[in-house]
Amino acid sequence: MSKFDDLLKQLGTGVWNVLVVVAMCYWIPQIACQNMGAAFLTPDLAHTCRLPPDAATAVSNDTRSQCSYNATTSSGSTEERPCLQWDFDNSTFTNTITSEFSLVCDRSYLRAAYKSVYFLGGFFGAMLNGWLSDRFGRKIMLSVGSGIFTLTSNILPWLPSINTLLFIRFVMGMMQPTSIHAGYTLAMEVNEPKYRAAVGVLIFLPWALTVIVLGGYGYLLRDWRWFGVTTSLPCLLFLPMLLFLDESPRWLIVRGRHDDALRILRKAARWNKAQLPPEEELRALMDLIRKEALTASTESAASSSGLVKSLKNIMEDVIVLVRTRRMRSITLSFYAQFFVLGMVYYGLSFGADKLGVDPFVYMAVSGVMEVPGGTLTIPLVEKMGRRASSTLFFVITAGSLLVLGFIPDALEWLVITMAMLGRLAISVAFQVVYLYASELFPTEVRVRGLGTCTMQTTVGAMLAPFILEILGSIKSWVPLFVCGVAAFVASVTTFWLPESRTASMLDTVASLEAAHSGAKESRAASLDREMENKETDAQQA
Repeated sequence: MSKFDDLLKQLGTGVWNVLVVVAMCYWIPQIACQNMGAAFLTPDLAHTCRLPPDAATAVSNDTRSQCSYNATTSSGSTEERPCLQWDFDNSTFTNTITSEFSLVCDRSYLRAAYKSVYFLGGFFGAMLNGWLSDRFGRKIMLSVGSGIFTLTSNILPWLPSINTLLFIRFVMGMMQPTSIHAGYTLAMEVNEPKYRAAVGVLIFLPWALTVIVLGGYGYLLRDWRWFGVTTSLPCLLFLPMLLFLDESPRWLIVRGRHDDALRILRKAARWNKAQLPPEEELRALMDLIRKEALTASTESAASSSGLVKSLKNIMEDVIVLVRTRRMRSITLSFYAQFFVLGMVYYGLSFGADKLGVDPFVYMAVSGVMEVPGGTLTIPLVEKMGRRASSTLFFVITAGSLLVLGFIPDALEWLVITMAMLGRLAISVAFQVVYLYASELFPTEVRVRGLGTCTMQTTVGAMLAPFILEILGSIKSWVPLFVCGVAAFVASVTTFWLPESRTASMLDTVASLEAAHSGAKESRAASLDREMENKETDAQQA
């Protein structure tokens, strides 16, 4: 048990801790609306060419996709020309980005781009957030991320062109990891160890509930602009909550801001009606944690002047994740798992139009599949442990998606059932792996670790829409079969990670490496004693 965890036990759980969790439980649905709602904004719609006066006939008789027509020239011959206007099937949606900006035929890639550019922004946002949040604090980055996200999400429905839409989606994508990971880390660092697993999982339960509601809400409101307006306005209610949140005392101590940490700890004790140790004892504890952080790496001053010096400091922050043997093993294993989580999760989330099912029912059922990720996961990870749980659900995901290649096309219900089973399993795996990573990364690099892991998730998520567009043209199940193979590979990488169920959260990389070395020495000593006992027994015999 770390020394700061002992202090959190004395503070207990009360208004101060719970307020952070409640605030994040409100913010997560706002992110989910903009993230998952994209499935209703750029669907693959049936479209027929709106023939001009000089047109003879459409080149294709396919009523779902017509991209050119035969025109009669002045000489009386015919030539093929690209369609410039289309009539769209509005039986499911009244107005979408696809129909309003004609994202079909040679512009169809923009449908996938609209979803992918959000995750491209998330890639850069995670990279910057990891450094900025560890450097300037969890609360500051939560405030910046949520503030800009609120502004841009309310601007987006009023924009007149696809190019400006893509730019704003990029900015929103940058702010998603900035706000989520800073807030999630803040919630984890202010809660008692015994409640940390529950907080880590339950904080994302509103995401699943929001996805369920989105299915019904999208059915009722099928115009993309009004859908965007009404799902963005609730973001404004989150901003006043920031006034009541405090910075993480754990982070303040590691950064050497002991007076600020002491002030917040006294406030926490007052709000939770708890008793703190004497001030001298608290300051001694802070000094000890601070010294551990300083021996782990050379501190890079945030106020250093000069571009070269700043770039060196940032590079040092990134290198620390792969510099030492145990830290490198943990980091690379999580990178592989988070990449697969992003690709599979969003491949399943945006696959309704390719599977030819009702998008609103598909969205609602997908949300139902996520609920166990926020409920059953808690007792599961406490009983089975983090490593066994993540391995199990990666394997279930792989199995449910790999069988799609062997199911006849006529059995559409079975295809959907297996896809939803995969969605259930990957949702649970997402929760477990995120909790797992937040426990294994030490405090001084936790946000950087989670931030760079999210970069891998966004790379997988960026690829998912294009995988659906390209491979889905072959067979509807091919993209999901590919996702199944990736999930199996991810299950193998879990064997390089230590179990964290009974371990305390460590503060420094040095303490992580020391704990690993100590465990290895303990196992070696145990084997030596066992061999000595066997030799003694043999001599006595």
